[in-house]
Amino acid sequence: MQEMLERTQAMLARHHRHGENFAQLMKDTFAGRFNDEFWAAWRQWIEPVLSASPVVLDLGSGPGLFLRALAERYPGGRAIGVECASYMLEAMGELPAGCEVMCADLHDPRLPLAEGAVDAAVASVVLHELNQPLRALQEVRRCLKPGGRLYILDWVRAPLEVYVRNETSEEQVFDPVTPVSELEDIFTHFIEHNRFSREDLGYLLEHCGFAVLDSTALREGRFARLVAEKR
Repeated sequence: MQEMLERTQAMLARHHRHGENFAQLMKDTFAGRFNDEFWAAWRQWIEPVLSASPVVLDLGSGPGLFLRALAERYPGGRAIGVECASYMLEAMGELPAGCEVMCADLHDPRLPLAEGAVDAAVASVVLHELNQPLRALQEVRRCLKPGGRLYILDWVRAPLEVYVRNETSEEQVFDPVTPVSELEDIFTHFIEHNRFSREDLGYLLEHCGFAVLDSTALREGRFARLVAEKR
């Protein structure tokens, strides 16, 4: 377990390049990701299954701003984060009452939570970072109460042309003088962001014991929202 955790931490450090800077980027872009559209979908799909004092599990909590938002939104509830990157844990600082964080590798999390203890779970921009998400999805299902729901937002597979247009430019990619190191960085991130299609995620959810309630393409199909319910 420790060896796997260390491998995952090293993989995330490579993926995020400069961990402290990436943690700050997650803070700076939080409002744009968890915007009115997000909360409208949250009210539609998640709030109907929340208990009076909800327990919400946040996979890949990053610097913890979503945990804080949950604590503010649901006083008396319990917001549980799962994170293993040291720079993200450091960036969280002291969390408010009702928030807690578990350091676990999402490749095989084994969380210290009772079966059926969680009302809802969130995986925002995290599944694409995993070599395989099966154990995370299976553990989420175990932790969810019957009828509990999982809300996924993530990068999904899209054509290279769409990726280049949104992330950089054709001039930069195809210029013969662009350094090879820069090209490798662009294509490495293209592969990482294109790990699963929206249909792949639906397939994985169905085979992990979920019923997919919503599957919506966003941002020219580069991003997706899926909501699944524990069967």
